[in-house]
Amino acid sequence: MNKYLQHDGLEKWSFIWSEVRLLVAAVALFLGGVPPLLYLFPTGDTIEPVVLALKIAWIISGLASAYLLYQWVGKRRLFGKKDTWDTTAFFVSVVSGFNLGITGIFGQNIGMSLVNNSTVFIVVGLIYVVTAVYLFRRWQASGNKLFS
Repeated sequence: MNKYLQHDGLEKWSFIWSEVRLLVAAVALFLGGVPPLLYLFPTGDTIEPVVLALKIAWIISGLASAYLLYQWVGKRRLFGKKDTWDTTAFFVSVVSGFNLGITGIFGQNIGMSLVNNSTVFIVVGLIYVVTAVYLFRRWQASGNKLFS
C-alpha cells in the first residue's frame, strides 16, 4: 500500500484512474448522460450500493485531478516538455475530473446542468475518448512519466 502513496505511485495511479474515468464518462455521455452502472442496475436492491460506489468513484476522480493539477502547477511541463496539445488534453482531463468530484460531493453535475443535449453529449464523449488515447500514447512514449 505504501508504494501507491509515494510520489511515483500517486502520479501513476492518479493518471491511470483519470484515463479510465475519461473513457467511462464517454460511455456515460454516449448513453445519454447515464452512468454505465446505473444503466446496468437501474432499480432494485442494488441501487443504493451502486449510487454509493459512484459517489466514491466521483470523489476519487476529483482528488486524482486535484493531485495531478497540483503536480502540474509545480512543473508546468508534461511528458518532459511544454506542448500546447499536451496541456490542452491534460486540462480536458482535469476539468472533467473536478466536475465529477463536485458531483460526488454536492450531487450536482455542473456540465450536465449547463447543457443537456444528446448531440453535445456525443461530441464531448468523442473529445474524452480522443483525449484519453492521446494522453495515454504520450505517457507511454515518455516512459510512463507524466511530469518529467
